[in-house]
Amino acid sequence: MLILAGAMSMVGCEKQPGDVQDSMNAENQENTLPSRSPVAEGDRLALEALYRSAMGEDWHRNDNWMREDTELKDWYGVKTAVVDGEERVVSLRLGGNRLVGELPHEIGNLTALEVLDLSDNYRLGGEIPEELYNLKNLRVWKMRFSDVHGELSSAIGNLTQIDSLELWGAPWDLERPGFVAKAPNTLLSGRLPEELGRLTKASYIVLGRNNFEGEIPASVGNLENLRYFDIARCRLEGELPATLGNLKNLSTLFVSGNRLVGEIPAEMGQMESLKEFYGDENAFTGTIPASFANLKNLLRLSLCQNQLSGKLPEVASRMEHLGLLYLDDNRFEGEIPAELGGKQQPLLVSVALRNNNLTGNLPRKVAHDYIVDGVNHGVVYTMFYVSGNKLSGKIPAEYFMGGELQEDILPQQAGYDLVK
Repeated sequence: MLILAGAMSMVGCEKQPGDVQDSMNAENQENTLPSRSPVAEGDRLALEALYRSAMGEDWHRNDNWMREDTELKDWYGVKTAVVDGEERVVSLRLGGNRLVGELPHEIGNLTALEVLDLSDNYRLGGEIPEELYNLKNLRVWKMRFSDVHGELSSAIGNLTQIDSLELWGAPWDLERPGFVAKAPNTLLSGRLPEELGRLTKASYIVLGRNNFEGEIPASVGNLENLRYFDIARCRLEGELPATLGNLKNLSTLFVSGNRLVGEIPAEMGQMESLKEFYGDENAFTGTIPASFANLKNLLRLSLCQNQLSGKLPEVASRMEHLGLLYLDDNRFEGEIPAELGGKQQPLLVSVALRNNNLTGNLPRKVAHDYIVDGVNHGVVYTMFYVSGNKLSGKIPAEYFMGGELQEDILPQQAGYDLVK
């Protein structure tokens, strides 16, 4: 009996097979769930909030999103790295992924984030959460072609690590056929904040095709590393700031389609890296500054549809690397300089001078070798487009290409004509 009782006692103390298996399963489950600090948990909560607010269940790709048993690095579009000893979200790329809705305030939890690319999500809108400006490690912020609207906060000055900022607006409803205009309240608006000048590490800033207004802040002259700057087709007013001359590394400048006035600042002649300047469709007066002769790298100059006047300046013939010169629809008068498009401008293939008040003869074309990067691409002539002026006299023979007159030579203004 004692033996039996002891045996029964031992059996009572042992775990049954089913109990052992349940215990092992619970232990294994605990081991598979990652241990997260409050900071890392904040990253997860931010992504979960984005999923809910931007209709994540309808995304084109949402691989592994919202799975509690999956690490964030395995979620589609998410990249993590060890930051200060913790696994943090450093990159979020969901461009063109059918996000619909708004950015949640929790986006500000992603304090280690360096790259935020939500471009080409046409229905991702709402105002930019103020918390986003807390992402002080952000280097790349792209939201082109979205419905984000409201003002660009002065807090943008907090993003001092920004290298690339792309908030290009989408003035058309890209999900409907044809060019259907969007409501203005679906674009960024208000004034460009002075604090934009604090983004001194930025090399690429695109803010064009929005509804910004007011003047271009003089602080943009602080953006010493800027190489590409697009603020075209907004509603910006006032004069171009002379501080643009400080941008020694700027290669491309777009200010077209605004309401800018006044003379083009001579200080822009200090922009030694400038290759492209598009200032068409404004109300600039005066002429092309003589200082532009210093722009040895300038390839394209477009100042169509302004109110520039006087004689075509000598500097137009002194920009040795110029390839395209567009001065249509201004108020220039006098003769076209004979040296324009000469041998000193071997890359100049197109000169557009339509609809001015130019007089005199059509200059002869000068044949020159077209050499790019040391490679000779053959003999070319500069193409002149001069319809809508007051030119007269005989058209030089080289304007008849293959027996046909080169386009946009005729007609001239009423009472003026060129003889074929």
